[in-house]
Amino acid sequence: MDFQPFIDRMLDPSHILTHVPYALLVLSMLMNDMGWLRAIAISAGLIRIVNRAWFETDPIIVFWEVIFVAVNVGQLMILWYYARRHRFDEHETHFADSMPQSVDRRSIRRLLKLAQVRHAEPGDTLTKEGAPVGDLMFIAEGVVQIERGGIIVAVCGPGDFLGEMSFVTGGPATATAVVAKPLRYLAFDQMRLRTALDADSDLKQAMDASFNRNLVGKLAKAGQGVPTTA
Repeated sequence: MDFQPFIDRMLDPSHILTHVPYALLVLSMLMNDMGWLRAIAISAGLIRIVNRAWFETDPIIVFWEVIFVAVNVGQLMILWYYARRHRFDEHETHFADSMPQSVDRRSIRRLLKLAQVRHAEPGDTLTKEGAPVGDLMFIAEGVVQIERGGIIVAVCGPGDFLGEMSFVTGGPATATAVVAKPLRYLAFDQMRLRTALDADSDLKQAMDASFNRNLVGKLAKAGQGVPTTA
């Protein structure tokens, strides 16, 4: 089969306005960020409108491309609105950054509504080995040392969870957590959080993703010889 005519047609400069939009659509599908996906898709649609309105005239394609662009512009405006509405302050930003990019800001905001910002001073005990744990804690600022049998076995800092094993298993604390440096953290009441997650699969997936990401980070640090997990 002779592919030369096809290749010649593909490389014909007159078809550049046909190739570019499809290339942009393929590129948009590679984007993890929905804002970029929408923006690139809009660019592809606008080029198609120009091409089909003035060069390779086809009013039907122009009609559907206008709808395509309008829908994506609308979705982009919604993303922009929620991005402004769900801006995070400093301690909330730490929590948001612990989430994978696939978790949308609305889910993060809904989780944050379940939390209370608390402070603790050096020497304060957050969990006691063998005792029930009332809160799942996320460290926004400060350092906590983890002790077992009175021996320091790990150190946790910003971005780490405390009490996640108790939250997952429902068991008592596996270690004692003592504040080493002035602490600011988010406290999630375990019962309230568990009820919310059981009722909302999106929230549960978001929290599970955050746990997994935090665990990967702890394992990576442990691999470098830094004790970070209890």
